[in-house]
Amino acid sequence: MTATTVIALLALFHGISASPLKASQRTHGFCKELNIPVFATADTAVYDHPKIESNIQARAWAIYADTWSTPQGAKTLVHNTTTSDTFNIHAQLCVPNVAGIKKSILQIATHGAHYDGRYWDPELDRENQSYVEASLKAGYSILTYDRLGAGQSDHPDAYNVVQAPLELEILRQLTLMARNGTLYNIAGKAQPANAAFAGLAAPKKIVHVGHSFGSFLTSALIAKYPALTDGVIITGYFYGKYLGAPGMASWGVDFAATASPPFNRPGGYVVCQKSGIQNLFFGGNPDTAFTPEMLEYGDSLKQPVPIGELASAFHIIGLQGPDLKAPVQFFLAEFDFYICDGDCKGAYDPQVLKNTYPKAVVEDYIQPNTGHAFPLHNNATAGYQVMFDFLDRNGV
Repeated sequence: MTATTVIALLALFHGISASPLKASQRTHGFCKELNIPVFATADTAVYDHPKIESNIQARAWAIYADTWSTPQGAKTLVHNTTTSDTFNIHAQLCVPNVAGIKKSILQIATHGAHYDGRYWDPELDRENQSYVEASLKAGYSILTYDRLGAGQSDHPDAYNVVQAPLELEILRQLTLMARNGTLYNIAGKAQPANAAFAGLAAPKKIVHVGHSFGSFLTSALIAKYPALTDGVIITGYFYGKYLGAPGMASWGVDFAATASPPFNRPGGYVVCQKSGIQNLFFGGNPDTAFTPEMLEYGDSLKQPVPIGELASAFHIIGLQGPDLKAPVQFFLAEFDFYICDGDCKGAYDPQVLKNTYPKAVVEDYIQPNTGHAFPLHNNATAGYQVMFDFLDRNGV
């Protein structure tokens, strides 16, 4: 039985469609939205943390999590479990409209907490802000997706199901599906038909791009499964003393189901108020770094966060990658509040980053006058070119 047949049977069994929600032509390529059934099994756990069923409980949880005496990490684990299921993962696959070697390279971009896959493809000023559009212009194919619990992907139990190891396994499965051609086969057969997706060969190389929590997952993937990647861009993350220093109370969270506007989520999902979105994602000179429209748009894209993925994050952060040989770029925003406590200059030792992947080419770069969500800043396009130059210098 082929991998494609297995995917199809799982989709039928679970009632998940692999048909696109829409297809669109872009300035530099074509995109299809897909609902992809992904079977994943991972070690999970029950953690000791407060239940969240109201705004008051959401804010109390954030303060509790920030309290110095609150147990953290493995100390909160009650008992181990295993989660095994097929999950509907909403994704967008885009291919460039020009031929070239880059077209055979697929980027897989994983968004962070508080957003979904649209983070990589903002419509406010797509030509200047969209990483997807910039990638197409540079000749790359690119897959963006909504992580489990976010956007149009499934929204399972926030406490005991949506956890970091499971999300890591979903990223691994998406990568395997891309490498063996299953992903392109699904896109080619999905309606409406589009010649751009017909008969696509499996990508020759895969580049993994992450942001924030998506970089937690991406860095864990390349550490545990180094052969699965040919190039890596880590944005909005490095493992150091300033990581998360502002605390969760800075998010200004509501219970997602009773937020304004409300989200259709069960207990355990929290969502930022607008002030939290600004605190976390915007930085630099407010007169030049971003516009009020960018902040409004960034707030309009926000998504709830399942607290189980935060409780379990210790499993995947700070992993060493001694066998990774693919090139890695750490791309940081100058005034990243959540990762660098507001100023990335001098906040890390480049040699420490290189020591994480001793066999790989590792570079670091700081994009001026930008905050954590750099695509929503005026200086985004210049930063994209830095990424593509790095990949090009290293043969991807």
